[in-house]
Amino acid sequence: MSRRITKTFFFSFLWLQIALYTIATWARTVLENVHSLIGRSAPPDFLAKLTFLIWNHHEQIKHIDTVRAYTFGSHYFVEVDIVLPEDMRLQEAHNIGETLQEKLEQLAEVERAFVHIDFEFTHRPEHKCN
Repeated sequence: MSRRITKTFFFSFLWLQIALYTIATWARTVLENVHSLIGRSAPPDFLAKLTFLIWNHHEQIKHIDTVRAYTFGSHYFVEVDIVLPEDMRLQEAHNIGETLQEKLEQLAEVERAFVHIDFEFTHRPEHKCN
């Protein structure tokens, strides 16, 4: 009888150790990856690199309103707001925005880029709920 209790206790203890090891391993994995899963902002040097690429993309870019990059898994989503001349033809503005998007998406760190084009930058932020 005591041998059976000892054996039961031993296997119970063994399964408990396996369960605790599994929980600890999963928790460590979550903690290692949580920052890439919650959409953290990119480091300042990467944002500076993006800003440099945007500013030098086309001579008609008058102002850079916004540059955002946030984690999406191991890569970044990039959001850019640029200002072009008010009287520019739609086709030309579209081509500038599209080629900028393609240029940004060619960077190894970028998963997807979104380029918003405007003709002024003194307005209130769009899509902000009060």
